[in-house]
Amino acid sequence: MRSQPDGVHSHPSPAEVREQLDRILSSPDFILPDRGRRFLQFIVNETLEGRAAYLKAFTIATSVFGRDTSFDMQNDPCVRMAARQLRSALERYYLTSGSMDEVLITVPTGSYVPILVKRAIECSVRTEDEAQSVSAATKPSIEQASIEPPKRESRLLRGIMIGAVFILLAAVVMASIAESDNPVLKQAFTSGDGPTILVDGFTTDGQTKVPDEVLSGLTNAIVANLVKLNGPIVIVQDGTPDGNRTNPTYTLRGSVRLEKDDMRAIARLVRAADGSVVWSSDYDVNIKGRSILDVQAAIARSISAAVAAPFGAGATSRPQG
Repeated sequence: MRSQPDGVHSHPSPAEVREQLDRILSSPDFILPDRGRRFLQFIVNETLEGRAAYLKAFTIATSVFGRDTSFDMQNDPCVRMAARQLRSALERYYLTSGSMDEVLITVPTGSYVPILVKRAIECSVRTEDEAQSVSAATKPSIEQASIEPPKRESRLLRGIMIGAVFILLAAVVMASIAESDNPVLKQAFTSGDGPTILVDGFTTDGQTKVPDEVLSGLTNAIVANLVKLNGPIVIVQDGTPDGNRTNPTYTLRGSVRLEKDDMRAIARLVRAADGSVVWSSDYDVNIKGRSILDVQAAIARSISAAVAAPFGAGATSRPQG
């Protein structure tokens, strides 16, 4: 019976992934500057902690490369360039000292979420050992001896190519699943102990003098939209859903400015555990001839949809990091 080619057969445990990460970082064949190594550590740890949905350019730039909240990925390609270097370094590692590693860590093009897979190597090792045993026990003729090495090399090359195809297909499938349906976040909500968002009151500076009713109206509209999306549990300043949730996972903060006929709203989602800004965006609306209620509703819908999207809520927008 022909042995099955190498392929992905299971997902590695967090401990196995962290062990593989240490192995890669300590290898002389993994050639990357310090910031690239911090990049790899950050995206792997965030994924293992269930925060893969927030692995956007903005989050990486502010958390790894020291950029501030004014970071603009269009004018500052530091994350894209580091990602390309990281992909090349990982490819080199797995072609050299990591060629027989069981756990694979890759970063697909177009995403910063690492793919973590575990491949089966036992079959290929056993097949190669059996082939060597048969070769040692047989006394081939001069003609057979001259033909055998190319055949063995051809079989090995074919096995490697087939294994690479299986790994690539698995990576594509897993990337699609991670982008459209994050199981870690879904499990958090179905268990009844999911992430919580504290919606802080929106503020303004002393120069624009945005009325308090406009600020409170925008805050209330965001709360109402988040609740409708059935996403994260929403906490407001004057109370909590069940009376005992006092430590939110995230805090949504924002400010509003008025400049002539233009209103600008800036929103940030801050992770309570370490104070990292995981998402930020601004919204400019011309209010001339428009009802302030309509403007509030439009801004609130945009912010709520972007914030709720990574939690598997019924929204179409995603935080643009």
